[in-house]
Amino acid sequence: SAEEENPLMEIDDWENVSGITSSGFIRKDYAPARDFKPPFRDKVSSGRSAMVASVVGEPMKSTTSGEREYIVGDEKEIWVDIPSTKGKENVIESASYGQYTKRNATLQAKMGNCYIWVLDENYSDSVASGAKITREKAAILADKFNSIYEPIQEVFGYESNNMIDCDDFAEMSAVSDTGTKVNIVVYDIEGDYIKEQDSGTAGYFWAKDYYTPDSKDFYNEDILSLSNNGKYFYVDSGFLNEYPEMIYSTLAHEFQHMINFGEKTMKSMKNDTMESEVLYSDTWSNEMMSMVCEDMIKEYLEIPDILSPLGRLLEFTEGYYRSGLIDWLSGNDVAYSYAGAYAFGAYLARNYGGTKLINEIATNQYVDQDAITQALKAIGKNESFETVFKKYPQALVLDNAPKGAPSFNKSVNGIGGIMPKIDLFNLVVSDGDGKKYGIKPPTLLPIKSSGRVNLRPYGFTLHSVGSTNSAGTIDITFSSPVNDNEKIYLLVQPKN
Repeated sequence: SAEEENPLMEIDDWENVSGITSSGFIRKDYAPARDFKPPFRDKVSSGRSAMVASVVGEPMKSTTSGEREYIVGDEKEIWVDIPSTKGKENVIESASYGQYTKRNATLQAKMGNCYIWVLDENYSDSVASGAKITREKAAILADKFNSIYEPIQEVFGYESNNMIDCDDFAEMSAVSDTGTKVNIVVYDIEGDYIKEQDSGTAGYFWAKDYYTPDSKDFYNEDILSLSNNGKYFYVDSGFLNEYPEMIYSTLAHEFQHMINFGEKTMKSMKNDTMESEVLYSDTWSNEMMSMVCEDMIKEYLEIPDILSPLGRLLEFTEGYYRSGLIDWLSGNDVAYSYAGAYAFGAYLARNYGGTKLINEIATNQYVDQDAITQALKAIGKNESFETVFKKYPQALVLDNAPKGAPSFNKSVNGIGGIMPKIDLFNLVVSDGDGKKYGIKPPTLLPIKSSGRVNLRPYGFTLHSVGSTNSAGTIDITFSSPVNDNEKIYLLVQPKN
């Protein structure tokens, strides 16, 4: 039987906490990457974009000698954050994003579409321990990423092979020394490793690396001088040792962010019509898609429940009402924003088309609510974001849902496997070592003042009105809502 545990604990500093698994592991954001808003030049009045691919016959602008073929054992310097515990040599400080320095890294593995770079201070040539990994660990990471690279692209689209070079686009192979390879940098993110570490940042993608360093002067953005000039994302070395499956899941999560930047932002920047605008996904929808990507790849990578997005359902069922779907909170409540975004994405995929729907959301030239509405239309559903959101609470309260009603308790095809059913009313998640955790159903608030909360944009509360097992008439009286935008729905649970 499941052990009833709920480790929502008192945390001294919730800033940047992105989630708490049922086992108590605390996930954190890498705030500088999360808060970075890529700069774009406005479209010019002629109707052409200020950022266009170079005309045939004109030389591509280049800030490097272009692509080279690295071999295992080669070295290069890579910009990373500098924690307070490190020395301050060769440090560049950004007013908005903290302190960074170039560290020496060595290519410890390569396979197909990726390079695995490990900071020298986080490498061991004998035994993997603490925040130091071996070449063997790097090779496994390369194999895992290479195995999911094309399957994820088939659903979510493609990362861009262009760089933003001041007011122009350049082919990545012409300006990046790593060409179009995906560079996965392994190091102790934020230098926070401690023995038996149970909180921290597992990984991040930072769009600054899609700008050539020379772009700093064009956009007057100091952080662009710290670009690593290519396709990069970063994973934590300590967690790769202690929680390898979580890092394998993180590969999918961060790769989706890279793809999202390519499919939405880079493509829209190259569109030369005045009617178009540069697209950039809101945090809630971008994170939703990354967590759905993890959800879809979970069975293929054999990720334990607790280290997959399913582990986030603890915060969701306990406090779904704390965050609206389309806003993004900070401080104490950001974990609920993550949990709510994942839950809605899991609901969409399981009820409205699985990989087919997600592919349309990921690759159409819309973002956020519009992307969902247009995707539903594209696959022939007579639905919109508004209509599927309206039906969403039914899946959270009807544990005996009639046939055809929305429910999490449905399985659909994922990536290389099945997206399993989620029984919110009898939910048990495992940690991979046989230990199980019971997660309570969504909280039902009372019908009195103690059950009143301030609703966030596209937020809702669920309340228990009562129950009856006999036929007859029931009278229910509602007072007028305080806000005209508030809607009240009465759901009747079918008898078993």
